[in-house]
Amino acid sequence: MISLAPAAMYGAPMNRLPVLHDGRAQPPAARADSFLPTSAAELRARGWSALDVLLVTGDAYVDHPSFGAAVIGRVLEAQGYKVGIVAQPDWRSTADVLRMGRPRLFVGVTSGAMDSMVNHYTAHKRRRSDDAYTPDAVAGKRPDRATTAYARLCRQAFGATTPIVVGGIEASLRRIAHYDYWDDRVLPSVLVPSGADLLVYGQGEKPVLEIARRLASGEDLCGLVDVPGTALAVPDLALAMLEGRERKTLELPAYEEIALDRRRFAEFSRLYHLEHNAENARILVQRHGRGERARFVVVNEPMAAPSTEELDRIAELPYVREAHPSYGGAHIPALEQIRWSIQILRGCAAGCAFCCITEHQGRDIASRSEASVLRELATLASKESFKGTITDVGGATANMWGMRCTDAEAHAVCRRASCVYPTVCKFFAVDHGPLVDLYEKARKVKGVKHLFVGSGVRYDLAQADTKNGARYLKTLVQHHVSGQLKVAPEHVCEPVLKLMKKPGVSSFERLRKDFERYSREAGKEQYLVPYFISSHPGSSLEQAAELMDYLQDNRWKPQQVQDFMPTPMTLASDMYWSGYHPMTGEPVHVTRDMDEKRMQKALLRWGDPANRPLIEKALRKLGRLKPGERLGPGMRPSRGSPKRRGPAGGPGPRRPRA
Repeated sequence: MISLAPAAMYGAPMNRLPVLHDGRAQPPAARADSFLPTSAAELRARGWSALDVLLVTGDAYVDHPSFGAAVIGRVLEAQGYKVGIVAQPDWRSTADVLRMGRPRLFVGVTSGAMDSMVNHYTAHKRRRSDDAYTPDAVAGKRPDRATTAYARLCRQAFGATTPIVVGGIEASLRRIAHYDYWDDRVLPSVLVPSGADLLVYGQGEKPVLEIARRLASGEDLCGLVDVPGTALAVPDLALAMLEGRERKTLELPAYEEIALDRRRFAEFSRLYHLEHNAENARILVQRHGRGERARFVVVNEPMAAPSTEELDRIAELPYVREAHPSYGGAHIPALEQIRWSIQILRGCAAGCAFCCITEHQGRDIASRSEASVLRELATLASKESFKGTITDVGGATANMWGMRCTDAEAHAVCRRASCVYPTVCKFFAVDHGPLVDLYEKARKVKGVKHLFVGSGVRYDLAQADTKNGARYLKTLVQHHVSGQLKVAPEHVCEPVLKLMKKPGVSSFERLRKDFERYSREAGKEQYLVPYFISSHPGSSLEQAAELMDYLQDNRWKPQQVQDFMPTPMTLASDMYWSGYHPMTGEPVHVTRDMDEKRMQKALLRWGDPANRPLIEKALRKLGRLKPGERLGPGMRPSRGSPKRRGPAGGPGPRRPRA
């Protein structure tokens, strides 16, 4: 059964939104050792003659709350629907997707936990040799642009009368026209090439349940035009039935217009980046094509984030927490990484320019209850294979658990892109006290020897918490660091940090001092491991060299540096393509030359001797090395070379004494 009770986060309830609940009329829970059917034999073993919903995914089938297809499948199952999963089908034949027959309601398609192009290619557009979401990490088990390929495959298999619904991160971040790094051009909404009937974006549980409920009630597919958190493409705008809706519409610049004009693309980016609040976002309309080939992409307002009660129920569905037995126990790296971790929140209020989490999961934080987290922890600790270590208790940003807007009226009209940058919003409840209490209770769970926080920590948020921020950092450092605390200052040059929407280097230096002090007090030898991004919009070769100076002065030799990869719908990607900051209209320096991207990355990885030729090439280009001159010991220019400058444009920082 599906409740029709309202699920609005603030203010007056929205109509017809499903609430995930544990009502009395639910079917018996699946056995803990059972998976959703993946074959005709498994379908028959359940006594089913047909499915209600077929889910097709680009990942291996892992029945775990961190794998999207498993979550959607279990959520639908809990409401009484018969659900099957086809994982990593052969996209050159319809045989795999047809093996359980035509579903009664719809086919759901996802590329998997990653955009398939990010999964397949590096920032330098080289083909990856492995896939963490595939048994034995074998590459090539999913196609490029998997959402489109699978949707077309299902259309070929099931015909025009079976609804095709696409979702997951690839579809979510390609719901409107977008810059595509791999084709190096603006592409249309994925709805156009895929031919899908509906697209679910963001956190998909409630939109998917609403789609299933209305189709099961006999409503025609053409009436499902108003589900929050969905998008569709129609040949005639009248078919979207926008007249009489409570939400206003915003017409975005047409696809063909922004594909040809980069400044217009930046203006388009500014418009859609302001429409993220489920309470006030307008319905977006964007024309693709002209004449008889025209399609109007309509993006409905976002679905409200799940409540604490809903998130608890999603997390505590009867997941097996293992890969399907058909894989014969093969190693799936993504499962091993999260097997002993617990997700305690969704969403991210930071809105970093290079990150897609806010555009996908939303800015509002959805947090699980303390009781639910502790129940899951006890369940994991009771497993025979558990060795005593929880690898992560977190989410997109580990220390945003329980944080939310405290003013309903302010939230109803808010269009801020970030709750914490450039300063923490006065209505954003920043209190780490409850999280510290949760950590303390979690450490006392029977069988837990070590409980680490592996997710990212927004340290400026802890520093802004005058009541419990210091207590949180002390607890984190002294009890929940596995020897290395990974943090992401990303850069040290203020102009670049401003474009990234990250705190200044002084905030990182403050964290560094606190980390060292708390580690000494605990009698532990621990290390701070900073992560940095090369070639981000705004970062020139000179600023990459300044970052190298900072790393050398602090004796940091990063082994992993993330070279900026533009992914659809992020603010930084839109800067990269347009050359302008969408929010200000000001020009932004962009590094597009692949050779310069390699030089910037090499400067940050100065400790690797293999990078010497690229570093010397970069420093000669900057005038720091004379023609024919070589770097001296420690990858530093010899005496007499031009004086380097520091992150703020002044003299470089001095090396601290040992």
